[in-house]
Amino acid sequence: MWKRKTYNSALLKNCVSRELSVRGNAKNQMRFRKNDKAVADIVFRKGFTVIELMITITVLAILLAIAVPSMQSFIAQNRLSGNVNEFIAGTMLARSEAIKRSGAVTICRSVNAEVSTTNSCDATSSDWKTGWLVVVVNTADSTKNEVLARQGALTTGTTITPDSTATTPASIVYNALGAPTQAPPKNFAFAFNNQTRSVCFDPSGRARAC
Repeated sequence: MWKRKTYNSALLKNCVSRELSVRGNAKNQMRFRKNDKAVADIVFRKGFTVIELMITITVLAILLAIAVPSMQSFIAQNRLSGNVNEFIAGTMLARSEAIKRSGAVTICRSVNAEVSTTNSCDATSSDWKTGWLVVVVNTADSTKNEVLARQGALTTGTTITPDSTATTPASIVYNALGAPTQAPPKNFAFAFNNQTRSVCFDPSGRARAC
C-alpha cells in the first residue's frame, strides 16, 4: 500500500530560501559584470587614438610657431619703450635742475654708471648703450662732480646712437635757461632685437619720442 511521504516544513523553507539566495547572487554577479563592462567601455572611449594625438600635437606646434615670434616682438617693443622713457626722463631732469640751480647740468654717456664711485662722463664712444649720468660737473676737480641720476648699461643687443651731425655726441649740457649750450643731436636712434625707436630734440633742448 502506497504511503504518502511527509516533509519537514522548516527544512523545506530553508532549502527554498537557499535556492532563491543562490539565484539572486547569480543575477547580481551578471549585473555587476555588465556594469563593469559598461564602465570599461566608458574609460576606453575617453582615451585618444594615435591619429588624434598627432593632430593635437601638430595644431599646438603651429600655434607656438605663430605665438612665439609675436611674443618676442612684444617684449622687445616694451623694453625699447622703457629705454626711451628713461632717456627722456634723464634729459628732463638735467634741464629742470639746470634752471633750478641757475647753472650748467649735463646728461652724458658713461661706463659703469651704475657703480656709485663712477661720477664722470665717457666720450670714447658715441653709443649710449653703456649707460649715462645726469651730473653737475665740477670743472676744477672732476672727483667732486655731483651725480643726480644714474642709468646703468642696457640689455645686451641694445644700441643708442645720436645722428652724425651732433657737435658733442656723448653729452648734452643745459644752461641756466634750460637750453643746450651746444646744439644737441637732432635725434637718438634706439634699436633692440630688430625693433627701433627714436628720441628727437627741438632747438630748445626738449626731448620727445618721435
